Amino acid sequence: MKQNRFFVSLFITLISTLFFAQSVFAAKYTYNISWSVDYSGPYAVLMPVLQPTSKALFAWWNETKGKELGIELVTKQLDTRYDPSVVASSWPGVLSSVKPIAHLGLGGPDVAALMKRLPNDKVPMFMSTATYGFIWLPNMWVFQPRPTYSHEAIGFLKWFHDKNINGRKLRLGILSSKVSPAYVDIVNGFRNFEKGADWLKVVGVEWVQMKPVSLVSEIRRLSREKPDFIYIGTNTSHVIAVTKAKKELGLKIPILSASHNSIQMSAYAARDMSLMEGNYDSYAVDPGINLNNAGAKTALNYCKKMELKCTWGIISVQFSVQQLLVMRAVERAAAKVGSENITGEAVYNAMYYSPFTEEDLLELAPTMTFTKDGPFSTLNLKVKATTVENGKQIMVTKDWIPIPNVPKWVK
Repeated sequence: MKQNRFFVSLFITLISTLFFAQSVFAAKYTYNISWSVDYSGPYAVLMPVLQPTSKALFAWWNETKGKELGIELVTKQLDTRYDPSVVASSWPGVLSSVKPIAHLGLGGPDVAALMKRLPNDKVPMFMSTATYGFIWLPNMWVFQPRPTYSHEAIGFLKWFHDKNINGRKLRLGILSSKVSPAYVDIVNGFRNFEKGADWLKVVGVEWVQMKPVSLVSEIRRLSREKPDFIYIGTNTSHVIAVTKAKKELGLKIPILSASHNSIQMSAYAARDMSLMEGNYDSYAVDPGINLNNAGAKTALNYCKKMELKCTWGIISVQFSVQQLLVMRAVERAAAKVGSENITGEAVYNAMYYSPFTEEDLLELAPTMTFTKDGPFSTLNLKVKATTVENGKQIMVTKDWIPIPNVPKWVK
């Protein structure tokens, strides 16, 4: 009972005090968007980067398109500590107190806890992450702006193989954790893909704790299989620990990471970009290096206007794409049912009206076309990838890299 009272108290406190979108005009209609965040768990490092640009982006929409429609969007946060049990136990309170027209998820725990509830609750959930194989299913109320993590890594690895490796398969080692079903799912995606691939071989998987003291033993074991890359789709702690283990062992095996534990975020956590020398990352959104695209200019201009200290990078991009999808869906719903009639179901239906173009997404992601066959757009999948040379993060190629066909691994 004490634990339940703690969660209820925590929820009420956060809902009443933590919100972004401040009223900047006399809106006729105000709609709430609930949001899972993490101030005390494995992704707490993301929050200082995420908060200012997100606040700026919602202010931009409210003062421009929202003002035109007579709509204000207000985000209300819930600290889930990246824990599915906290998400699940808090969700009934979110529904009754916040009455959201959409929910912004943080990661795998949100999907695991809510994916089966959302169709009955009539609240669509929008993610910033890549997709998980266990929700690659029809008629989902979860919308992912990116394909699976396996898709994102495989796109880069295929490009790298074709450019740099002749006459043999690319050898991939993986470091992961069983603490989240999302992490296990990524490994399952690789294992399933390699069965039909003539260019990729998974040579080993090491399962570790979320915040290990040292990974020297695990990397020593993995290195005996002579991998060309070590893929890490978990957190920045693992990227830093593996980098240190490689240095201690005298190894130069490059790491390939995702967006949430990317080169930028791992360097931010380590406070040292040079530590990431020779590593790579790959994801289906803009890497956040270019400050001249529409998304960066919009967010940073509003940051300046609101006197917010903003850092633009991959995490800003990742969450901006998530939020832009919600905003564009609300715009389409308003055009269809009227600004006074926005509901979760109206937002859900609006996701299928037409493609979301690169212009809609402020040049932060390629065009997406959602269908009810799955939670992510399956057409013309592409990624971008970066590496670190001489202490500077650079693009491996300026062009989008196509992703080969990746078969489903969860039936």
